[in-house]
Amino acid sequence: MGTLLGHLSQFGSFSTQGEVLCTQGLAHLLREHPDARSAFAAEIASVTGAKIGNDLTWRAEAHQELDRGRPDLEARTAGGVPTVKIEAKLGAALSPGQLRSYVGDLQGRSPESALLVLVPRSRTEEATDVVARAFSLYGLGPWRPTEYPDVAIAVVSWDDVLAALGRCGSERLRSELEQFEAMYRVLRGDYIPTLAGPEELAEWRKRETDFVNLVDRVTRRLTTHHRVYPMSVEPLEQVPEGLEPKGYTRRYVCRPLGETESCFSIGTRDPFAGTVSPIWLRFNKTTGHFRDIRDRLDRSDLRPRLVPGAGHIWIPLDVPLGVDGRQMADALVVQAEEVVRIAYQPTP
Repeated sequence: MGTLLGHLSQFGSFSTQGEVLCTQGLAHLLREHPDARSAFAAEIASVTGAKIGNDLTWRAEAHQELDRGRPDLEARTAGGVPTVKIEAKLGAALSPGQLRSYVGDLQGRSPESALLVLVPRSRTEEATDVVARAFSLYGLGPWRPTEYPDVAIAVVSWDDVLAALGRCGSERLRSELEQFEAMYRVLRGDYIPTLAGPEELAEWRKRETDFVNLVDRVTRRLTTHHRVYPMSVEPLEQVPEGLEPKGYTRRYVCRPLGETESCFSIGTRDPFAGTVSPIWLRFNKTTGHFRDIRDRLDRSDLRPRLVPGAGHIWIPLDVPLGVDGRQMADALVVQAEEVVRIAYQPTP
């Protein structure tokens, strides 16, 4: 019988494979501990209303027979029938197409099957919105779509699942669960290590997850008028010589302006030549009121910081050194709010 951390060590870097590590960690707990399987089955039944048995075999990234889709976790009966599928995320975007694929694969297999969308508690509202739109549903769930009456769908948080597993079990399970929870808290962005000096900014790719977590915190705080949009990666036109393409990992924040809306994004990317920050605010040239935004910024004290790229407006946000993650996020929010205040100020 292996240990949790021994099992996870084969899956690579903690900083680049967070979702894989959490998925594989949960799969390990369910395979190795019968009391964990029982507690998880009870939690699934509680949140979905489906009758889920304890005698299931859990597998990570098992291929579906029809379309070769790979749910993050899948539970099968002793007869090999898929009964539960789980789409597990930390910060990555949810795909409605994947969700429909998993539900379609479950439909008709058993009248008591379930799809769980597993996300951090801070993302449950966003995930609920994605699920509802994917299946034309309403309310907070759980749901049984008309097209898929055999499948119960629910959004549940990692935090609630870990709490359910922690209410029972052997000393060994509790020990491994403590390790898992500590890892999960780091990977979901609760802990962002201090940046000691500018050399850590220059080597930002080695700590990409920390910077993406900062972007997640900042954009969630700036989102006040719309739902929180998912994080996604956008290819970039230019990549520094000698480096593999990394892209712009960003989230949009939108503001209503009259009968239209205007959006900006904040994300991580390789710095432009002559700059050092890996966190950038951008106004896309296609967003509403772009010309007015560009003119206001050109007339402001921010003009020396503006970087044109493919017709867009890019502005670096300075990441403070020698402070904790909360203070980093606070500083970035203040900078972004100042840019937004100037960009959207009413014309006299």
